[in-house]
Amino acid sequence: EMQDRIDRQAALMKKLQENVDGLKKGAGDNDAARAAAQQEEMDRHFFEAEQMKQNRLRELRHENQAYLLRQMEEKDMRRAEEKELQNIQAMILHRDAEEYNEVERQKLISRRQLLSEHAKDIKKQVAYKLSQSVPVMTEAEIAMNKPLLQLVDRTLPQDG
Repeated sequence: EMQDRIDRQAALMKKLQENVDGLKKGAGDNDAARAAAQQEEMDRHFFEAEQMKQNRLRELRHENQAYLLRQMEEKDMRRAEEKELQNIQAMILHRDAEEYNEVERQKLISRRQLLSEHAKDIKKQVAYKLSQSVPVMTEAEIAMNKPLLQLVDRTLPQDG
């Protein structure tokens, strides 16, 4: 009986030991499973963070590209506006030059007309003066005043 009791105790001790070993092994497996779960969770968080980072970088690249395209379009529009302004200024300058040339041409024509009129007036004045200084006498008056005219002809060249 004693031997039975010792055998039962030994069997119970063995069972207890197996249970403790099983619990230790289960706890170890549980720790490993928990560690694996934690590692998996960390990997998932890292992957999600990396994915968010890549998405954000892609979004920033697109925004930057859109900004640069807008700037290029604005620069092209400014260049087009500047070119249009230059064309308008060129047209204005061309018209001004044409108007100036026309005004100068009209001035020249007016001046020529004025000079022509002045020349005509001077010719008239000269003709009038000449007609005033040359006495007009008929043949009979010349014959009557012949001695006096000869005297004038002799004295005028001597004075001059």
